[in-house]
Amino acid sequence: MEDERIFLKSDLANLVKARVFISKKAKELGVDETDITKIEISCDEWSANVIEHGLGDKMNKGFSIECRSNGNKFIIIYEHEGEKFNPIEKQVVNVDNHFSEMKERGLGIYIMREMMDEIHYEYCDDKINRLTMVKHLNNAK
Repeated sequence: MEDERIFLKSDLANLVKARVFISKKAKELGVDETDITKIEISCDEWSANVIEHGLGDKMNKGFSIECRSNGNKFIIIYEHEGEKFNPIEKQVVNVDNHFSEMKERGLGIYIMREMMDEIHYEYCDDKINRLTMVKHLNNAK
């Protein structure tokens, strides 16, 4: 699989484009369907977070997604300009409490942590939020 990057505008309609791009790259690498589903769910969550919270309605802004492979790892890198937001610093959600309190939102980071093997965050050059998600592959080509 060749490294590849796309740039998408801050629009929820681009969630599908992001998912298709990432799934295609995972399939090229031979990722099994169960892991592709986990990757898609995690990337949908983060793409929506970037659009809704990181960039808001700034349609002239956008974000990039890069897919790489390194040995038995499928790596997805999101970048966007904006205020620093480190999702990894967020407190781990207690799912039982979350549902008993009837909360409708707030499980995205929890889901990403459960579905992916690694999540890393960096704030670069005082303007770029970079989130890297890694899935360890068992059945890759």
